[in-house]
Amino acid sequence: MAVGLGQRLGLGSRRVRLFGFAVLLAVFAALPQFLGSYESGLVVEFMLFLVFAASYDLLIGYTGVISFGHALPFGTAAYVMGIAMAGRPLPGIPEAGVSLPVAVVLALVAVVVVSVLTGYLAFQQSGVYFAMLTLALSMVGYYFVFETTAITGGDNGLLVFRPDLLGLPLSDYVTFYYLTFFAVVLSFLAMWRLVNSPLGRVLVIIRENEERAQFLGYNTFRYKLAVFIVAGFFAGVAGMLQGLFLSIVTPDLLHWSTGGDALLVTLIGGMGTLWGAALGSAFLLGAREMLTGIIEGWPIILGIVYVLFVLFFPSGIAGALTGEGRSVWDTVGDLRSSDESDGD
Repeated sequence: MAVGLGQRLGLGSRRVRLFGFAVLLAVFAALPQFLGSYESGLVVEFMLFLVFAASYDLLIGYTGVISFGHALPFGTAAYVMGIAMAGRPLPGIPEAGVSLPVAVVLALVAVVVVSVLTGYLAFQQSGVYFAMLTLALSMVGYYFVFETTAITGGDNGLLVFRPDLLGLPLSDYVTFYYLTFFAVVLSFLAMWRLVNSPLGRVLVIIRENEERAQFLGYNTFRYKLAVFIVAGFFAGVAGMLQGLFLSIVTPDLLHWSTGGDALLVTLIGGMGTLWGAALGSAFLLGAREMLTGIIEGWPIILGIVYVLFVLFFPSGIAGALTGEGRSVWDTVGDLRSSDESDGD
């Protein structure tokens, strides 16, 4: 394995990483005291993208599973939360709506159910076929919201108002910042604990050689389905916060391009590192803010930058710094081997 820049500078030790993580937490906790509403909003957007991309890294980076439908749990959680709070005509939902904590529970339960169903169906295939199935299922959800206008608002979307929580007004940007901050920190720590647990090690074994994992007695279908559900759960957390942040839920949250952003952020930041999601999110949002003020066709420029990253930094920013993680070519090899085994 290539030695990264961080290892050469002595930045790879556990003690240094923990110290750096503590410093980052302190910095982000203090930011709202110095930033205005717009700048704090950019940091909130960064944190939400971090959780969304990190949840996707559980699939592509640690399990070797490529999904094009990660927007489905993201958008599902946002819509279920918004519908429950708005009191739309649904069984069990009062006309006046429900409180935010109840709406959050309902949304997370819905995400788990959706993830179980889509994961069970999609994992009947592997490789490219699995990826395309997840894409198709995600687009089913996308078009569903257009056909249920009375419930979802259709193309107009669904307004989501930030209520008070424990007596604190979430409409205040500082309060909402800290709600997002604590939710993101807890989610990231939970994902970090998962990938460093025995379950996480089994996922890596499956990624490297699924046939060998089966030979060792692991039910790889159950493990892959489990991580698919967990990844969907944390994507749902990000989706709910995104809906509250924007104060509206729109069909774009379920579009395949939303899940594509998570894929690109993970590739840029570094697959199989988890913390690379933070680097990728910072890069994407920073590049977008910089380019939108310079050139009208900024998505084209950003696309060229993505291609250059794949060619010259296939392991992403985190891989270049530490020599860890997976490269794009490893993922391409996984797809090829899966397709060849299906053909046999």
